[in-house]
Amino acid sequence: MIKTAKLSSRKSISMLVIAAFSCGVATQTALAVDDIQRIIVVVNDSVVSDYDINERVGLIMATTGGAATEERFAQLRGNVLEMLVDEHLQLQEAVEQEIPISMDQVEQRYAALAANNNVSVEQFDASLEQMGASKVSILSQMRASLAWEEVVDAQLRPFLAVSESEVNSYKARMVANKGEPEYRMAEIFLTVKSTDRDAETRETANRLVEQMRAGADFSEVARQFSETPTSAAGGDMGWMLLEQLSPNLRDEVLRMPEGSMIGPIKSSGGYSIYMLIDKRRVMMSDLDETKLDLQQIVVPINGRDIRQLAESIHLDTGRISRCKDIPSFASMVGARDFGSLGEMKLGDLPQQLKMLVENVEIGHASLPVQMGADMRVIIICGRIDPEIHEPSFEEIEDFLTNQRLAMMARRYMRDLRRDAIIDYR
Repeated sequence: MIKTAKLSSRKSISMLVIAAFSCGVATQTALAVDDIQRIIVVVNDSVVSDYDINERVGLIMATTGGAATEERFAQLRGNVLEMLVDEHLQLQEAVEQEIPISMDQVEQRYAALAANNNVSVEQFDASLEQMGASKVSILSQMRASLAWEEVVDAQLRPFLAVSESEVNSYKARMVANKGEPEYRMAEIFLTVKSTDRDAETRETANRLVEQMRAGADFSEVARQFSETPTSAAGGDMGWMLLEQLSPNLRDEVLRMPEGSMIGPIKSSGGYSIYMLIDKRRVMMSDLDETKLDLQQIVVPINGRDIRQLAESIHLDTGRISRCKDIPSFASMVGARDFGSLGEMKLGDLPQQLKMLVENVEIGHASLPVQMGADMRVIIICGRIDPEIHEPSFEEIEDFLTNQRLAMMARRYMRDLRRDAIIDYR
């Protein structure tokens, strides 16, 4: 078939698994021997059993969060079945291309997963056992993930090249768009396996949206279900200009608040669900990363007219031009307290306070604002603006490479499905 770039399509089982199960979420897989042996589908010459499906469903329910109901368990079975079919095809392709995946490699990834969750392998083993989860099921998923990474690395990357002129052209567009909005998006992409399964895939996407609106974590759902390389990063696509987004998404993104979700949207080869993680302006510093040295003056209201008091305080504190004058101005306005709030990032401040201070110059005071029984004035005594990050040649090259690689890997998987003999029992 053809050989590729290293896809980080590894799926991580987060500590949400442990947390959810330790809070009493059962896997609902108390299976009889007949269930363990019952074959659900034959993929070329390998089988997927009822036991395999139920073990994976239990893990996914814990990983993604949301309600652990029988209805949700039943809905996930169909999705998991297709995931397992894909994993079998990936493993078979690795064998076909003579790409061995050793148990040592799988165990190393398992150890890395434990380390990422700040526990030892032994502690992770114990946690899995405590929640009734199958370590074999997790290792099986990791093995398929490793196999697919190696297959794609061997079969596609040699045919993928991003030229220097393409990178320079992309950089030039960034410079031309300096100051324009840029969006950090996350995606979940579900492939339509065949034309007669379009409605089924759309319904699956709709169910995932419902589960996430009910509390399931977007990044964990992406890790388990999304069929693009970004799944390894919880669906994170990185920062993108409006022109880089698909046409049917651009108008929607302009109206989306940060943290909101849209979809499913029909796209080439499947259905996409998107989340807007963050916004910023191209090649401009991220204001939320601005570090501020803040001091405050606290004036008790004591039954006085709030509007008149605010005007009076502003008249006095508006003349502050250096922070060493704060004690004398505090005495002038009858403050009950004043002093340092320490160094804080603008993005970490409550929204009301953030809006109050973001445009205040060093040495000057904000407008007075009521907080409980007091009026407060915030003085900016220092500001460290964040550095503007200009992407390097290598970063742009990697971004463009991964974009193309995602499309090629998707087509590769589609071809494997098309050529396979899949017998659903």
